[in-house]
Amino acid sequence: MTPLLYRSSLRYLTRHPWQMGLAVLGVALGVAVVVAVDLANASALLAFDLSTEAVTGRATHQVVAGPEGLPDDAYRRLVLAMGVTAAAPVVEDWVTAGGGPHGKGGRTLHLLGIDPFAEGPFRPYLAGLGGGRGSRGSGSQIDIKGFLTRPGAALIAGQTARELGVAPGGRLAL
Repeated sequence: MTPLLYRSSLRYLTRHPWQMGLAVLGVALGVAVVVAVDLANASALLAFDLSTEAVTGRATHQVVAGPEGLPDDAYRRLVLAMGVTAAAPVVEDWVTAGGGPHGKGGRTLHLLGIDPFAEGPFRPYLAGLGGGRGSRGSGSQIDIKGFLTRPGAALIAGQTARELGVAPGGRLAL
């Protein structure tokens, strides 16, 4: 930088300090906005990954049924005949609850059916449901014995149960 250009730039900046301050403030504000948007995106992606893992578990592969569905013994063959030890069956679908005949006018719910005994490696948050030391004091109010021994038993979120008028131990037509 030549001395003449340096002196003229310095003279201009000393005569217009507000303009220099606003320029620095503008650059700082722009950098802050970019950092904030980047942090928000990273946080949203992490939250999405965690919620997806909470619903789907830590599975790496899946067997999806075609239009005819899967044979009833597909899981048994996968574990026994093919030797896959880390496997857990999941059945999921959308159902209508609390409606009139044929489900009209009801509320659409996502049904997720799992095997709690096979889910341990994939869903560690289910460890407290076993009725052992981990379930006491955890705030869980699940009757695990009734849940496992009563045909057709299901877990439903408290808020959803209240909205549908279902008491603990009650029935909900799907």
